[in-house]
Amino acid sequence: MRKLLLSIAIAGITAFGAHAQAPAPGPSEKELQQPLVLDDVKPTQNQPVRSEASGWRAIGSTLFVLVLAGGALWAFRKYGVKRLPGSGGGRLKVEETLALGDRRFVSILRADDEHFLLAMGPQGITLLARLDGVETAPPDSFAETLERHVEVTRPTSMREVEAMMKGEKP
Repeated sequence: MRKLLLSIAIAGITAFGAHAQAPAPGPSEKELQQPLVLDDVKPTQNQPVRSEASGWRAIGSTLFVLVLAGGALWAFRKYGVKRLPGSGGGRLKVEETLALGDRRFVSILRADDEHFLLAMGPQGITLLARLDGVETAPPDSFAETLERHVEVTRPTSMREVEAMMKGEKP
């Protein structure tokens, strides 16, 4: 009996649903039912693609980027280098360095308008001489220049080096 009642209820619902009307289509459904029109300016398979200007545009863009990068590099070198750490200023400069081997070097340091001959090694830095009146012509040999300017009798302390660089007498 239950099966009979269940089958009658299902048949009634199906019959009632078949006679019900579908709701009217909305505006979006009406737009989707309209035929497709391809009259826009987008390229399709049937329309040729014009690419004459794209090559010139790529060359122009590349040149623009190169000019922009060159201008930035020029401005950085002219104005920005002195603000970087480790770039140093205009007052101190290592003019020449000679490697002697075993982590030992001899260097000529320019501080403002004065020149100093420094020896650097694992033990530290030693002021060898204060070079007064450095010649503009190259010397005969390094050994002769070293003989003229070196005072190797005693090591110099850092305080004495700092005092010499400031122009004070130790």
